[in-house]
Amino acid sequence: MTAGALSADEIQDPLCEDPAAAERSTHVHAYAETSTGVHAIALEHALEVIKRGEKDRRDGDPLVVWIDIAAPGEAETEFLRKRLGFHPLAVEDTVRGRQRPKIDRYPGYFFLVLYSARINAERGRMALNELHAFIGENYVVTVHDRRIGELTHVIAQWRSVPTRFRSTGQLAYAIVDLIVDGYFPVIDHFSERVAEIETGVAAQSREEVMQSILSMRRELSLFRRVTGPERELIGSLLRRDIPFLQPEMLPYFQDVHDHAIRVTEEIDTMRDLLSGAMEGQLSLSSHQLNETMRVMAAWSIILMAMAWIAGIYGMNFTHMPEIDWRLGYLWGLGLMAVVGSLLFAYFKRNKWI
Repeated sequence: MTAGALSADEIQDPLCEDPAAAERSTHVHAYAETSTGVHAIALEHALEVIKRGEKDRRDGDPLVVWIDIAAPGEAETEFLRKRLGFHPLAVEDTVRGRQRPKIDRYPGYFFLVLYSARINAERGRMALNELHAFIGENYVVTVHDRRIGELTHVIAQWRSVPTRFRSTGQLAYAIVDLIVDGYFPVIDHFSERVAEIETGVAAQSREEVMQSILSMRRELSLFRRVTGPERELIGSLLRRDIPFLQPEMLPYFQDVHDHAIRVTEEIDTMRDLLSGAMEGQLSLSSHQLNETMRVMAAWSIILMAMAWIAGIYGMNFTHMPEIDWRLGYLWGLGLMAVVGSLLFAYFKRNKWI
């Protein structure tokens, strides 16, 4: 699923701080609340709990099981398809990546596609990471190709308060909420860059400014193609009859929806500001070109008038009084200087030069 990840972070388990150790470990991890807190549990035990569901739930079974799959390969694909029994189309979308944010309903579960966003500090550009989530009656399965910090925070919250997530709706809300809230630092980053362009803080040439504007517009357009569908996705969660979304969770998802709307509006506002800045730069370039052409036209008229005088006295006629005059040469130079000076003063007064 490398096509679906646009960041340059190392691939690792959300709970592992050592990338090398993460690469050596398995890519599939299961977490659940136990009698001693939230811990990783055996994968087979997690599958048994998922298979029993709420109807055949036994004493001691966790209320919610979270299976996280990082950097899925062929083995993880088969695990999703055969062991978890997810629809081949959903698994195919997960493996191929670069999916539009959406929510699909399948028998017994929902399939969500989301994107987390951050600023790559080294490159100073936005990076998007694709996240797929399968949400069922008593489980959440997340699949991602790159490390997603929001998942690490959710696990940390769950471990700090083991009773925090007693349903898949609460866990799904925590993931979606942190992902949407993660957009605001990206918005702040773009806002600062737009302000620099508008106030002229960045000492750049016009070509560099135009390049920055075009680059930012491309990034904002990409960001808009993510946040727009996600806003509709979250809105559909509020409108649909979704089993895992309890009525008491609706205000929380409504709050996330409001945040998504705010992010989208901020992006649209910055795109409008950049369009205005681009039009201003183009108008300034056109104005300076007109100024240059006016100066060149003024000097062309001055030189043409002087060349006209030189051309008259350059004609090879026999009877030209000034030709035999001892001061004729100085007369010609003086006449050209006077005409040139008068024209220069005229254009200078009219601010053409």
